[in-house]
Amino acid sequence: MSTTTAARPARAHRETAIRVGLAVLGASSLMTALVMVADPSGFLDEVGGFGAANDHLVRDMATWSAAYGATLLIAVSLVSWRVPVLAVGVIQGVLHVANHLADAGIASPGWKGLGNVVALAALTLVTAWLLVAARREEQA
Repeated sequence: MSTTTAARPARAHRETAIRVGLAVLGASSLMTALVMVADPSGFLDEVGGFGAANDHLVRDMATWSAAYGATLLIAVSLVSWRVPVLAVGVIQGVLHVANHLADAGIASPGWKGLGNVVALAALTLVTAWLLVAARREEQA
């Protein structure tokens, strides 16, 4: 079996993982945006715990989640969008983690602060993995 023939199943599995990952991240981002728009104060109470709610600001942030989610879903089938969209996601994720890390001590209850950092870091790592995989696919 040649190297090229052996590489086909690995590439097919990687492509499937990228497509599923993009779809899950995109749908999750859209769902987050919907929750933020439907109940901004509830979102902050349940997820954040960082003080008084500003419903307008939460809905403004929902526009980022909605646009990013839609773009991820487009990238499921539009291969040329994958690397740039995921790169932006990693940059935003690192900045988001840093912001939550800086404010982790002020969350109420206290466990939410560190919980947010861990969850966001995990999401950023998944996005980074997808970015690496998408970049490998581009180069293959």
